[in-house]
Amino acid sequence: MKAAVFLGNRKIEIREKTIPEPAVDQVLIKITGCGVCGTDAHIFSGQLDVAKPPVVIGHEITGIIEASGNQVSGFRTGQTVSVDPVISCGKCSYCHTGHPNLCLDRISIGYSWDGGFQQYMVAPATHIYPISAEVGMKGGILVETLACVINGYNRLQPQAGKSALILGAGTVGCLWNQLLRQSPITRLLQTELIPFRQQMAMELGADYVIDPQKTDLAEAVFSKFPEGVDYVIDATGEADAIAEALPLVKRGGTFMLFGVCAQNSQITISPFDIYEREMKIIASKMPPQTLEPAVRLIESGRIDFEKLVTTVLPLAQVAEAFDMFATQKNSVLKIAIAPWA
Repeated sequence: MKAAVFLGNRKIEIREKTIPEPAVDQVLIKITGCGVCGTDAHIFSGQLDVAKPPVVIGHEITGIIEASGNQVSGFRTGQTVSVDPVISCGKCSYCHTGHPNLCLDRISIGYSWDGGFQQYMVAPATHIYPISAEVGMKGGILVETLACVINGYNRLQPQAGKSALILGAGTVGCLWNQLLRQSPITRLLQTELIPFRQQMAMELGADYVIDPQKTDLAEAVFSKFPEGVDYVIDATGEADAIAEALPLVKRGGTFMLFGVCAQNSQITISPFDIYEREMKIIASKMPPQTLEPAVRLIESGRIDFEKLVTTVLPLAQVAEAFDMFATQKNSVLKIAIAPWA
């Protein structure tokens, strides 16, 4: 089989590898698609030091069950599945209290366990989720990202009649858009620099889209919401954007840190200001057992995955996909790698 092996230092090599044999509690998956995530791009560029080369990265995985270990039950060969890439220890206090994403001994598929930029992979049977074949590859690769957003949404607990501002209209920002638009909030604002993505945000349901390079963000927000917005969700992973938006949160409101900033990023905040406004700052990380609702949402048709996945590339173009991710934001949103193309 073919695999795109990450060697570190912006190097990926297409190699021939032996198709792995599933252990007794694993399944062998013929991968039909794997999404290119911003985290993968940060790993490739060296901004995040979380992968262990040589390794096959890629964690937004969908495919078809090819074979199963002899202790696996409840699945069938030929079944379409998506993969939960967070393999926790199952023994620590975090795992026991429903927070496997915070497990200190977790293994992440696509970081230290070969991931989705290859033609076959093995995964624990406990971490695969059947999904309708009718959804197709584009819906399947968005399950993991949507599961992350659902975790954030559940932590945010948006209330009826409130307002929200999403920073950024990349894939994550657009998924947040779709969840919040179907929630009981009243008005939804979104920021975005790129016209193509601004239009996407409007089509998906934002009431207002603000280009903070052309319009003063604070002025634009306070002109519509004189006291600020109830919820601000960062989907940029940019420290400057976070610092600019913190003052826009209404008294008693919540700021959600969702985008992944570079590890050395820092911002300055005023503890008194946070206290004075009784503002909550919360964060959301990975999908803690939220793959199942993500699958159901994708299958329901309430998430427009066809609109979000704009580009499909073959395995040989994985490195090119990372360059496109960084340089072609004016025409590319979500990139999928199709290993058999």
